[in-house]
Amino acid sequence: MPAKYIGEVVEIVYMDKDGNLSQRRIEVHGIRGELVYSTCLASGERRTFRKDRILACRPSPFRRREMPKNTRRAVYAARP
Repeated sequence: MPAKYIGEVVEIVYMDKDGNLSQRRIEVHGIRGELVYSTCLASGERRTFRKDRILACRPSPFRRREMPKNTRRAVYAARP
């Protein structure tokens, strides 16, 4: 994952240590060595991902945190 994504929201396909695949939308906070420090926008939890387990990465058109429908306060903002 390139350093240009720091501070951005990206969508990744990730493979965990057991080989399970997941697709996530994350906000990247930093990259150090082989680790990507981020927040998962679906859960709001801080997550650390290993770069070698990120199988695909692309910029996301969404910037705001995803929240359950009954707690949404704002409409998601798409990138210009």
